[in-house]
Amino acid sequence: MEYIDIFTRDGQYTGVTRPKHDPKKRGEYYRHVLVIMKTTDSPAPGEGEGLYIVQQRSLKARFYPGMWDMTGGAVMAGELQEAAAIREVKEELDITILPEKLKLGFERIVDWDDGTGLLLSVFMCRVDVPENGFKFDPYEVNDVKVMPFHEFLYHVSDHNDEDFCNGLKEIEKKL
Repeated sequence: MEYIDIFTRDGQYTGVTRPKHDPKKRGEYYRHVLVIMKTTDSPAPGEGEGLYIVQQRSLKARFYPGMWDMTGGAVMAGELQEAAAIREVKEELDITILPEKLKLGFERIVDWDDGTGLLLSVFMCRVDVPENGFKFDPYEVNDVKVMPFHEFLYHVSDHNDEDFCNGLKEIEKKL
C-alpha cells in the first residue's frame, strides 16, 4: 500500500500520513509532481518548436481516462519531490532521468471544490526518445507519442487552467 504525507494549503506538514487513496478531509493537501519531457533533439530555446513526450492515460484511469497528459503522480510519504518525479517517469515510461538533468519549472497550488487539493511541482528535463520505442506500464498508460509543443499544449489545455498552460509556455521558452 502506498502512503502520502498530508500538508496544509501553505505547505506545512500536518504530521499525518495515510494511504494514498483514502479520502482527504477539508483543508488537506498532498504533494504531486508532473514532468515535462522535451526531446534532446529538439531545437534550442528560441530556435524552433520543441518536441515533447506525452502519454495517453489508461482508459481505466480514475482521473482523465484516455486523455493525453504529462507523466506524474503523488509524492510518497517521506519522499522528496525530485525523487518522486524521477520515480514516476521510470515507473510509467521506463525512462531514467539523472537528478542533475531535472529542473523545477514552476510550483502551484491546486484547490478542489471539496476544500482539498494538491501542492504541485512541475519539473522539466530533456530526454532521449528510446531507440526501440517506449516501454510503458499498461495499467497507467495506454500509449506514448512525441508531439510538437503546440499539439502537446492543445491536449493538456482541456483539463488545466490558463495559468498552468502559461507555465508550460514559459517552459517551452527556456527548456
